[in-house]
Amino acid sequence: MVEDIRNFLRVFGPAWLVMIADVDVASIIEGLEAGAAWGYRMVFIMLILTLPLFFIQDAAGMLGTVGGVGLGEAIRNRFGKRTSLMASIPMAASDFLEYVVEYAGMAVGLYMLGLPIVPGLLVIFMVHFIVIYSRHYKETEAVLLPISFILVATIAVTATIFKPDVIHVVSLGLNPIQPYGNSSFDYLMAASIGAVIMPWMLFFHSGADSRKKLKTSDLRNERIETLVGAVVSEVLMAIVVIDGSFIKGKNMYNISAIASAIALAGNYARLVLGIGFLASGFLALVVVSMGSAWGVLEALGLKGKGQYYKIYLIESLPALALVLLVNDYLSLILNLMIIYTVILIPLLIFLGKLVTDKLVMNGRAIKKREIYIYWLMSSAIAIGGILGLVSIFKAFP
Repeated sequence: MVEDIRNFLRVFGPAWLVMIADVDVASIIEGLEAGAAWGYRMVFIMLILTLPLFFIQDAAGMLGTVGGVGLGEAIRNRFGKRTSLMASIPMAASDFLEYVVEYAGMAVGLYMLGLPIVPGLLVIFMVHFIVIYSRHYKETEAVLLPISFILVATIAVTATIFKPDVIHVVSLGLNPIQPYGNSSFDYLMAASIGAVIMPWMLFFHSGADSRKKLKTSDLRNERIETLVGAVVSEVLMAIVVIDGSFIKGKNMYNISAIASAIALAGNYARLVLGIGFLASGFLALVVVSMGSAWGVLEALGLKGKGQYYKIYLIESLPALALVLLVNDYLSLILNLMIIYTVILIPLLIFLGKLVTDKLVMNGRAIKKREIYIYWLMSSAIAIGGILGLVSIFKAFP
């Protein structure tokens, strides 16, 4: 028993971090908006999304653990330079947008805590640079794990602040029969689907597992960690939706409006969620930057610290500048969640092909039953993204 725990703790890190980093500022704002618009009804959607989150991220974890390579490197090795270049372009573009969202969310956190936004974001940028400077995954993991636990704690505490109606949570939130077909509901449902799996997650999970040098013998513990992380992250998102139901009818499309809506629940809620916004934003910021650098550099076949920092600065500096200059663009977040789903489609296809390739997987390709489930879950995500694009035009004619 003691040895099993030691082995689990030795493996623990990549899957947990990518799952908790998925509860980023964009996802939190999307969850608050879903709760504000539909109350507890979106809770069912958040919980059922645990299934595609687990099965898709499990495939990414298997690629890194069994195949021993990150997704970017695997695409380049298996499909060639031209294909990997095509895969890296939307990856880099989506990561720029993700940086924008994370810096904006941390600006919300600073605002709620009564701290100056511009100096605060500049300090965060410098701390972020220091954390990733070594490029060594294990050292970075040691910094990120405590932050992930802070994020989990802050969102869990909000459940005691808002005190949801348990009966209505069960009768409405856990009811599979929801107002499907309503353009507003479908739009937010599509945004929720987009928030559950983002492109950087596949690159980070596979890349972190390979850099931690996990082996096939570690696969069982790695999969357990992925499952635990998937369940915890979606339960946290369900709590965020429930929190959002208490600020129903409030406009949350800019920094001050989000903070003001949350402040209605009291100073304690403002303090707790302010810390949560900072923790979620910084955690995602580091994880996204590592996933992006690994994905883009691996896909392009580039190495060296100089190339790593170029990718990081090219993506992050314009995003930071945009946030410092503008604060009324957060209405784009929901649309970005849907766009992420569409960008994700080719990456899901690449991942599915790679984990079924015995050569890539060192003779241990994913089982036939599991790949069927993978394609089913990937198809559901893709269909959700496509329908989401349609719902954008219906919701905003």
